[in-house]
Amino acid sequence: MKLSQIRRYPRRGFTLIELLVVIAIIAVLISLLLPAVQSAREAARRAQCVNNLKQIGLASHNYVSVNNVFPQGIQFQANPEAGQTCYTSGSWFVSMSQYFEQGQVYNSVNFLVSMYTAQNSTISGIGLSMLWCPSDPIITGLTYTYPAGTIQSTALPMYYTSYAGNTGYIAEYYNPAWNNIPPGQCQLPIGSANMQNNGIIYVLSRVSIASITDGTSNTLLASERAHGRFASGDVYCWNWWTSGNYGDTMFSAWYPINPFNKIPQFCCQDGSGDAYVDSASSFHPGGANFAFADGSVKFLRDSIQSWQIQNTGGLKSGLGGGGGLSGNGYPVGVSRDGTTYNFIFAPNLQIPVYQALASRNGGEVVSADSY
Repeated sequence: MKLSQIRRYPRRGFTLIELLVVIAIIAVLISLLLPAVQSAREAARRAQCVNNLKQIGLASHNYVSVNNVFPQGIQFQANPEAGQTCYTSGSWFVSMSQYFEQGQVYNSVNFLVSMYTAQNSTISGIGLSMLWCPSDPIITGLTYTYPAGTIQSTALPMYYTSYAGNTGYIAEYYNPAWNNIPPGQCQLPIGSANMQNNGIIYVLSRVSIASITDGTSNTLLASERAHGRFASGDVYCWNWWTSGNYGDTMFSAWYPINPFNKIPQFCCQDGSGDAYVDSASSFHPGGANFAFADGSVKFLRDSIQSWQIQNTGGLKSGLGGGGGLSGNGYPVGVSRDGTTYNFIFAPNLQIPVYQALASRNGGEVVSADSY
């Protein structure tokens, strides 16, 4: 038979119904694949966040090996732009920057004056990627420049951080005696309320390994904070990486992990930030990553046992907020002395698991099965 004599039959195409079925199958497969892809991406971001905290823990121990103590949460130094009065200064990240491969940052700091003078303005304008959790949608590369005259005489560029040091379950900053300290001395008096801090990184802290009597594997060193969950008015105000202030590079376990949907936005204890700014938080589902004092990093679920916070109808609490000394925003069973400003804990008050992990020397027995 000749080739030309071969009868050719037209090919049969897809019907409309078959095409729709194929499209539906592809859509189903994509819908099944997307969560897996998103989960894999979040796992990678979470792994990077864990690595950042491990680097912070390693840098902390390198600092301890040289100085015998962990870096101070915040220093107070003379500010030549404010008549040499004591002024809040650098964060623990600045103090140990040379130990996470930022020697140029450390060598550029003038430690004789406050961080917020013209001499140190360039430090805040350096962004450190290891201080950004990739799960946070806005923290990476976030920067803001404060105009000259708002913070210091010159413009102040600022980058931000996802991580903070553990002050314990008490966040102490303010003390009336502070107003009477001679310029240049810049130290809180012995016996002040500041002495109640029971974490590792706090105001003028000098915590050694030996003083962590609860055990380094049972004591928090640092946490992450979900910067992108702050109110729009707080985004540029808090988490300055060079500032030692509460709400910047120190957190408290006074409030529960991820408090945004649990408690009101109580404000503001001892001149620090509000409850959302001062607490540990993250964008990781179900909890947050924490570095422990032994250098390990663990994920704590936000369902971990934590004490109940009082709410008697208002949103103000503590000295900075203008509320009562033992009013809203205090844990049940905790009040405050109106003269000494020390916190008073009810007899036999149980310290929950989360707060026990935040304390370095409370003597609490915490089982790893409980977190």
